Amino acid sequence: MIKSLLICAALGFGGESAYAAALNNEVVLDLTPTSEHPRSSEGSFATLRSGQIIFVYSQFSGGSSDFSSSRIAEVVSNDEGRTWGQPQVLFEPTGDGQEMSVSLLRLTSGRLALFSVIKHGTRECRPYLRISTDDGAHWSEPKPLFSAPGYFVLNNDRLIQTAKGRIIVPVAFHRIVSSTVTANWGIDLRGIVLWYYSDDDGATWTEAKDWWTLPAASAAGLQEPGLVELADGSLFSWARTDLGCQYEFRSTDGGDHWSAPQPGPLHSPNGPASIKRVPGSSDLMAVFDDYTGQFPFLLTPNVYSGRAPLAAAFSADGGRTWAHSKLLEGDLTRDFAYTALHFTADAALAAYWIADRSNHRFDLRIRRLSLAWLRAPEDGVSIRGRAALHAIFGEEQAWVKIHAAEALLAGGEAASIRAQFLRLVPRVDSLPYRVGVWRVLANTSPTLAERAVAVAAVEKIYLDPQSTDRSQAIETLCKLRCVLTGPILDAVRRGADTGPVLLRPLSLWSLVLSGDAKALDRLCALLQSPDPTMRVDAAYALRWLRTTNPHALEALAAAAAVEPQDTKAYPYLLSAAYALHAGPAQRAQWRAGLDRLLENGASDARFEACQGLRADIGLTDLPRYEALLNSPDHDTQVGAAWTLFYAHARL
Repeated sequence: MIKSLLICAALGFGGESAYAAALNNEVVLDLTPTSEHPRSSEGSFATLRSGQIIFVYSQFSGGSSDFSSSRIAEVVSNDEGRTWGQPQVLFEPTGDGQEMSVSLLRLTSGRLALFSVIKHGTRECRPYLRISTDDGAHWSEPKPLFSAPGYFVLNNDRLIQTAKGRIIVPVAFHRIVSSTVTANWGIDLRGIVLWYYSDDDGATWTEAKDWWTLPAASAAGLQEPGLVELADGSLFSWARTDLGCQYEFRSTDGGDHWSAPQPGPLHSPNGPASIKRVPGSSDLMAVFDDYTGQFPFLLTPNVYSGRAPLAAAFSADGGRTWAHSKLLEGDLTRDFAYTALHFTADAALAAYWIADRSNHRFDLRIRRLSLAWLRAPEDGVSIRGRAALHAIFGEEQAWVKIHAAEALLAGGEAASIRAQFLRLVPRVDSLPYRVGVWRVLANTSPTLAERAVAVAAVEKIYLDPQSTDRSQAIETLCKLRCVLTGPILDAVRRGADTGPVLLRPLSLWSLVLSGDAKALDRLCALLQSPDPTMRVDAAYALRWLRTTNPHALEALAAAAAVEPQDTKAYPYLLSAAYALHAGPAQRAQWRAGLDRLLENGASDARFEACQGLRADIGLTDLPRYEALLNSPDHDTQVGAAWTLFYAHARL
């Protein structure tokens, strides 16, 4: 403990407070799905007068779709969200109704309000309100906010009461389509944003004078809006879209009128963002699926998927810019969404669902986040690393320039790096790292259309037999996780079977992504190739694939166990085996080998060791990476700085 504190202080991490902050970024509750309740989701917090914190949420049975049977349940914490009791049922559905998506609101009158939506079938959904006058011990019967028929979506934890006492509820209205249309449950998924307000504690409701549709071609429109009051009394609202970002609205007259929707700086998939004012501050905190490029993300063809990574960020200017990003969840194989936020004296509680795409089951997770950790400024070592990356990016005209750019993306500079690379496009074919330019542009594209332009450019390079950078092109298509079809898929198949040796493992990597049932076994077989280059590329591909296939992990562990330390394949086999947990009994040995490579390996070995060790970095590891910033080798500096950015976002 004392050693860790000294290291924190030496590196500018703020001593004991920073160490405590690292310990207080923790998962405090996981409600895992069961056969009885395959989904728990969409909830909201409230602090009771007793000091207890309640979390009220949607508990599903009989299925996990938005139209499965659901009721309202709650869990209670007696220690500011550090531990939680067992779930208890709060409200059972009545008749053919289904209730979900809770928002709790402490009214200025002292009463506690509970908003939810109640559905009847697939074409009626309206917000309802319950009131408690005894701090949640008893509740009134649910009362609809308005009698208009239709499908009105009020998402969880999305509404406010202003300083002047007005309750404002943002909803997305979805038109009912012809009864002959069976797709999308008979509703138009293109949402229209409306706002309702009450000046009498929810007794009566009035629709705002403005409503808005999305002023662009879209399959989703404006969905699942949220709302926050800024320090100056103006209102800031937002809605998710399928256009690569949250769209925003503002009101300066208490919510009577709203500005036209504009694209905002929160780049994200078609997933909801959650934003709240930090108590005692004018700053905003957002939790959203971060597509800014600071953390790895994966665009998917399904506009209702790809909701990862989950990150937190802060704004000091009313949502116009965001900074201090922290990574909360980075697993790109799952979706994270519908966050509820709540503040204690020293922490933020974030509750969100985790969707498993393979079985349509939903965990509910509550994470307790130290405000000191969330708001910690960039430490001195990371600042040194950023300066080194900018120098490399400015000086180099080789591929390490791309590595430096990608590290700066991880440091939160996606917008500026993208702008600089866009200026290279007119002369990109004259650059030795042209494929890297397109890769960076693809990874920072705010829309699928812009990404498609970059991907098409890389595909064109690969399909040109005269290109000398075809291997870089296919590697980039794999790193972008492109699922290939048509002529380029045929070309990749030929590359895997009879193409140049350099292309074979990369081609098999691509075929795994494209669903070839035999490609993974063929890729694993290359781990035993007498050609060390083949072993390098096979291990590298497996690490990037993040494979969990038992046979692949067994083959990787076996190969790592026998690879001589003096081969160029050794760093890549150890890195992949360690990062993928290929053999638990051998991890300590692999870790020791990677640590040795950090100390005295060649530049490419050090860079790969940084990649393999990154997910397990701890506070005691930081001095080693600080020392690597002094290396004369640019690849080593990039690997070290990239790792330090990752540490700042996680620790």
